[in-house]
Formats: sequence, C-alpha cells, structure tokens
Amino acid sequence: MDKILNFQHNSVMIGHYYHVDVSRALLTSLGIMEFILLLAFLAGLFKTLTYGVVLIAHSVTTIASFSRLLPPYEIHQLLYFGSLPMLAACFTLFLLRDQDTMMNFSKSKETHMS
Repeated sequence: MDKILNFQHNSVMIGHYYHVDVSRALLTSLGIMEFILLLAFLAGLFKTLTYGVVLIAHSVTTIASFSRLLPPYEIHQLLYFGSLPMLAACFTLFLLRDQDTMMNFSKSKETHMS
C-alpha cells in the first residue's frame, strides 16, 4: 500500500537501493500488481506462480540490501537480518507448495504422507 499511497518515500527508497528513477504511474501500477499478487499468495491461488514471484521479489530485495547485513553489530542494521529467515521461509514454502493445503482457496489435491 505504501507504493500506492506514498510515492515520495518509495521513489527515494527505489533510487537508493536499485539506483533507478520511477514515475508515479509506474510505481502505482507496480503497487497495485503487488497487492493483487499478495492477495493471491495469501489465498493459496496459482501457487507455483505466486509463491515463485514472492520468492524472487524477496530475494531481489534481500540482495539489494545485503550490504546492510555486513556490519552485523550496528543497532540500526539489525532490522535487515529479519530478511534472512523470511527468505528461508519463502524458499521452503515454494519447495513445499504442493503440501500447503491449510487455509487456502486453491483446488489442488491434498498430498497424504505414508
């Protein structure tokens, strides 16, 4: 929602981490597409696509902020360490997407372990 509602903040962040300038229309469009993607992700729809895109997007943002992880004992850098377990969770969820049947709306078959 921040991409849609707070253009100035996000354009500064994107410029700082990705070294590109984006227009308000592009950033708003990206924010809307990301919101739709996350709703589908939360609903468990199109798992290979949505889980994969979330994994790729989180990987890109983690790599872009990787230099913030290098001085690990600086207080303001600790917030970036939360991206590492989240990246592991996204990766694990992508690998186990066929077994993820709890609380989603997809019509995939349940996998039973023997």
